[in-house]
Amino acid sequence: MRLTLVELRKAADTRAGFRLIVAVAVLTLAVVAARLAFGEARTLGSLAGDAQLPASVLLPVLGVLSVTSEWSQRTALSTFILVPARGRVVAAKILAACLLATGATAVGLATGVAGFAVGGILDRTTGGWDLSGAVVAQLLLVDCVTMLCGTAFGLLLLNSAPAIVTFYALPIAWTLAAGLLPGLDTAAQWLDIGRARVPLAEPGVTGQEWARFVTSCLLWVALPAALGLLRIHRTEIS
Repeated sequence: MRLTLVELRKAADTRAGFRLIVAVAVLTLAVVAARLAFGEARTLGSLAGDAQLPASVLLPVLGVLSVTSEWSQRTALSTFILVPARGRVVAAKILAACLLATGATAVGLATGVAGFAVGGILDRTTGGWDLSGAVVAQLLLVDCVTMLCGTAFGLLLLNSAPAIVTFYALPIAWTLAAGLLPGLDTAAQWLDIGRARVPLAEPGVTGQEWARFVTSCLLWVALPAALGLLRIHRTEIS
């Protein structure tokens, strides 16, 4: 647990990490305000789901930086001297990423609840306070998986710029390819994590939708994380 707390502190201590956290909080508030100003929130669930968008877009960069900063700032040597078990360090980074995602989910939900209350006063809502525990758990799961996806690409590439570019470019390229080539559409339903996570913002997720989400997570999270862990164990630190 101590290692996890250290990783959490390191994530917020850097200038880039702190600015990302602040940007996520500010943009979450901006998204909710824009939804109420220029549209109508059908239910609390829909507004809370919209409030998670900044975290899902920006927070994975923090996951990338939490790994790659060890190598770009040449602190990996001191880190692994203090904790020779490299797997423990990686596990602490993964757990810290999940805790950060949990915090982002909580901020999004709190902002959504506050915004929905204000929207009710201003007559900018059309539905009720419908937000089930299952949907909250699904939003948390999506945020954690998205954060871990960034962490996994950081583990795989160990360099900030290529990892960030790859994290954003590869899924977009896959989505475009599936849209242009009809033969890939069926495969994209199972391997496009962006499409697979959409149903989790609503209640009543089917077994097939869960299967698609898990399959896409294996490709975009588990596989790069496993390859990255293997690379870290084999990389000579100097």
